Amino acid sequence: MLRSLVGRTLSLLRPTVVTSRSYVTARQVVVAKEALQKAEIVVNSRTSIPEPTLSRHAMRYLRTDPLLSQLVNMIMRDGKKSRAERLVQTALLDIRRHTNTDPLRVLSDAINLACPLMDTKSARQGSKVVQVPRALSLRQRRRRAIVWILDSADRRNERCFSMRLSGELQAIVNGTSGVLEKKLLLHKAVLANRSFIRTQTRKIRK
Repeated sequence: MLRSLVGRTLSLLRPTVVTSRSYVTARQVVVAKEALQKAEIVVNSRTSIPEPTLSRHAMRYLRTDPLLSQLVNMIMRDGKKSRAERLVQTALLDIRRHTNTDPLRVLSDAINLACPLMDTKSARQGSKVVQVPRALSLRQRRRRAIVWILDSADRRNERCFSMRLSGELQAIVNGTSGVLEKKLLLHKAVLANRSFIRTQTRKIRK
């Protein structure tokens, strides 16, 4: 049974929509998206960088989104969460300015496109070490995708982090990012090592 389940997962090799339990109401999500779309972009005359102008009421709803919360926590350094939130806000506003669409949807689509379904883990079989494929949970898939996105964004030529993150997310949606190549290589490694998948045999009671 486990082998058939893993086989179906390997055959898909594309992001799937997984429903996760959320304590955010549908009304809160709608209010957060409307507030982000209607937020004015104020350009700082000293740095020429657009700054977010979201209210505290809208930010309280944005912090409850599990995907945005995970992204902010992975960007955060030295416990400076407010600074990480401002960077994500500026990146979302930059996406809206370039694409004229919902930036939260662009962010969600980009991370879902970059999420791998499976991963390999080193394990010992006999006298040799092999790479055993394993299925990833929703949070693990998102974490791997965010790590790839941040690593690829650091190599871009934009001068500030928010613009680099915005450009990388748009590149993933357009299919020109190197993150998609990393995902493809990982899936090829999983297929190459599918013979090492461990299965559990259950005894049938008579």
